Amino acid sequence: MNLYKLRLSLKSALATPLKGDTIWGHFAWGIANHEGEEAVEKFINDSKSSEPPLIVSSAFPINTLCKPIPEPQERVEKLTIQSYSAIKKAKKNIFCDASEYISSIDEKAATENAFSAVPCMHNTINRMTNTVTEGGLFTSTEFWPKQKEFNLYIASTYDLERIKTLALWAFENGYGADSSTGKGNITLSEDPVLVKTLKKGIKYMALAPFVLQDFSTVKNLRADTFIRSGKIGGYFSQNLIPWKKTIVMYDEGAVFESDTAITFIGTLLQNIHSDSRICHSGFAPVIPIE
Repeated sequence: MNLYKLRLSLKSALATPLKGDTIWGHFAWGIANHEGEEAVEKFINDSKSSEPPLIVSSAFPINTLCKPIPEPQERVEKLTIQSYSAIKKAKKNIFCDASEYISSIDEKAATENAFSAVPCMHNTINRMTNTVTEGGLFTSTEFWPKQKEFNLYIASTYDLERIKTLALWAFENGYGADSSTGKGNITLSEDPVLVKTLKKGIKYMALAPFVLQDFSTVKNLRADTFIRSGKIGGYFSQNLIPWKKTIVMYDEGAVFESDTAITFIGTLLQNIHSDSRICHSGFAPVIPIE
């Protein structure tokens, strides 16, 4: 399994964050839309194996990666104004320099948050009468990029041409929620390139959200968690049950140790909906960070 780097260009705001599990779903839909049901069934079945053919990271500002979860620090006996300011400044840097861990990274980039979160008001629509519900205002969050270029990392057994084709298919109809109204307009601005990891050792960092079912395979896991309440789309959107089962996932930046060399962590999640065909990406590419 090789590691590839892609460059994405954002042409609009987003209504859905660029998380690896959501992006992987777009790759699966691209295969279904272009190659048919049999092709996507084969892709899903292959993804259930011990070596999935394609695992996708979250997208990061160009030449950056998610920042690894730090080791616990000893208690500071006396906190000064200067040390407190340094802690606050460090927290704002949610990305790290990718050139420390990945080859073919020539420039350093800003490590602050790449998006501005903007609240947006909406009316609640009564679908029976197609009228606005009185007092039915609600708020959603739009993510406006502070920069336009992002990197995506893919661990895959496919060749470069196949990776490029799947990436074009994944984003051709927009990304995430509200793509029909212009959100999530993403293009592939450079062809994918093969990259190498620069570190070695037993300590790894995950580049996307994942679910760990066998805890005996890792040691000293440090991670943030979040709740994913996914909604089915595309052909399945007419289902009477629009929501997948709730999942608790480890977030990107999780750090752990593995005695065996690995390229990914996690598994494809099954049985998350009454329709057994529906699944969810629970795996993530990993890189050594020792």
